[in-house]
Amino acid sequence: MEIVHVPYGKVTSHIKALLPFLEKSEKWSHGRANADDILRLVLTERLHLCIIKDNDDVLGYFGLEVKQYPQCKMLVIQYCAMETGTLEKVQDDMVRTTEAIAKQLGCIGIEFIGRPGWRNVVTSNGYILQDVLYQKMIGEPK
Repeated sequence: MEIVHVPYGKVTSHIKALLPFLEKSEKWSHGRANADDILRLVLTERLHLCIIKDNDDVLGYFGLEVKQYPQCKMLVIQYCAMETGTLEKVQDDMVRTTEAIAKQLGCIGIEFIGRPGWRNVVTSNGYILQDVLYQKMIGEPK
């Protein structure tokens, strides 16, 4: 398995294989973004696309967005979806790839909000559990 940071000009060749994973991300976003929204972010270069491949098979993806704070830039893992069991196989490579991209883009760190299941993966790779996001939906997305 390998993680590929897809250059902007090569994104469209991966769309068909990405659709099931974008739909998973849509579900987890709870109305914040649909698959088309995420794809639009990638196609307008607001979101860097990384795919997980095993030979020619796409097993998942994650998106990276540069967040400009007043004093620094951080790389934010925005969306992520993979086949079951894939994360355990690529977690170390995912950390190395994300850190390399962050440095390349002039970011001083990496941040994301994830499901509780991410805790073991991220803390074993040097992340500190700082906050947890809980939410209660009180309406339906428009």
